[in-house]
Amino acid sequence: MSTYPSAVDYTLALQNPGNAFADARLRAATFTQGLLGPYGIAGSSAVVFHGVVENDDCALRCYTREDASTPERYAALGSYVTDNRLSEYVGNVTWFQEEVRVKGARWPVLKMPWIEGQQLNEYVAFLADGGNKIALRTLAARWLELINSLQRVRFAHGDLQHGNILVDQQGQLRLVDFDSVWIPPLQGQEAPTESGHTSYQSQAGTAKTRWGPYMDTFSGLVIYLALTALAKDPGLWPKFNNGDNLLFERDDFSPPFDTEVWKRLAELADPDINRLTGKLKDCCAPGWVASKSLQDTLSPKWWEPQNTPAPPTASAAGTAAGTTATATSTPPAGATGTGATTPLAATPWAAATTPLATTPGTGTTGTGATTPPTGTPASGGSTGSTAATTSIPWHQASGPQPSLPGSLPPPPKTPVQSAVAPQSGKLPSSTGSWHSAKPAATDGDGSWWATQQGKAPALPSAGAAAKKNQQPRRRNQEVVVAWVVFVLLMIVVGTVLAVALVHQHH
Repeated sequence: MSTYPSAVDYTLALQNPGNAFADARLRAATFTQGLLGPYGIAGSSAVVFHGVVENDDCALRCYTREDASTPERYAALGSYVTDNRLSEYVGNVTWFQEEVRVKGARWPVLKMPWIEGQQLNEYVAFLADGGNKIALRTLAARWLELINSLQRVRFAHGDLQHGNILVDQQGQLRLVDFDSVWIPPLQGQEAPTESGHTSYQSQAGTAKTRWGPYMDTFSGLVIYLALTALAKDPGLWPKFNNGDNLLFERDDFSPPFDTEVWKRLAELADPDINRLTGKLKDCCAPGWVASKSLQDTLSPKWWEPQNTPAPPTASAAGTAAGTTATATSTPPAGATGTGATTPLAATPWAAATTPLATTPGTGTTGTGATTPPTGTPASGGSTGSTAATTSIPWHQASGPQPSLPGSLPPPPKTPVQSAVAPQSGKLPSSTGSWHSAKPAATDGDGSWWATQQGKAPALPSAGAAAKKNQQPRRRNQEVVVAWVVFVLLMIVVGTVLAVALVHQHH
């Protein structure tokens, strides 16, 4: 097998799409341009280009190393996504074999929809910087819904991390980069070599041993706990985000769990956070292997304190909208409607079936009410009342869950750049944000794809940006000093030349 082209090789080849591609549709593609040619987003195994193909915005993924990706795998993925109605989270893909000519050989290209949005870490920075606890709470609930929807149909992404999760302009979570995906049709095939982002993966096992239907349980819990904690205290973001994570890093996943992030989470003294941190610590145990879904992992064991209500029943689930909701447990046997309820000491708001509306307010009335899960009839209540907003932890409920309302603010379209990767937008200084390729920790600010467009301002209040901006400030000061020295030198040279000319004239 020949050595795969580099990201630079692809960029130079795509300067002339008409000569580079075999498919007539791709030969007519146009690309967002950088200084060297089409602007690429490079990761550990591929470089992604934003192209317009037949009037559609597309992401073209060109591989820089060999992995388990094949046309058969992606054909199976496309069929599985369609059959299980996962297109809300997973875009349709098209594989082109021996498509792009680079350095005398032809290489495969994967075409996917270009998603206009923002990476999860950049969107979380946007919310945390603004102290938007309600939106962070909603985001946590949406994330839990996404994981539940995927695992219900035995779909595993394999590398859930901030760079592979986008928030589009409708506030919808979207996934990209499916080279590590597991679905039942791929059972028994070669496992991918991609090990996943270390800030989101258990230290137990390898990529091959983890590959299976529940390999997203650990990373899903890491992200859910981070979002839930940030919704409690957005001030955790500038302290623990390093530009390539949310809150946790690889070293945090090792006993005895005495790193600073665990201490700060304990200081919150929040029952929900304590419960989730306990679950994550259990999953960090040496030799732990994911053998069940995140929903089952979060469900309390029989010996654990029952701080959460039981799943709703047909007699207790539904009441119509109108009156103020209160945190209540499942009514005792024989009770119906809103009667015979017992207040909860601590109900996990982040586990509610439907998140509260993002409009701040003092009660949980009207649009903030919870709706019963799909297939659960609303009964036992009078018209004009509402179900308890936080009484249904959806990760305990069985069957399909309702879609969450569109209550997240859209990501900002301002083409600025975070400390790790460019944000969304179609301007040359940004990526358009397909982001299938993960930013590698070793890429740094000096990588060629980061410098093609120059460096836009970092997010002003993100923790990583604040840390990394110290070095750019020093570089800016050095540039200013260099220019001053240059100007003074030119003045001196000009003066000397002028004096010499005067003397020569005389």
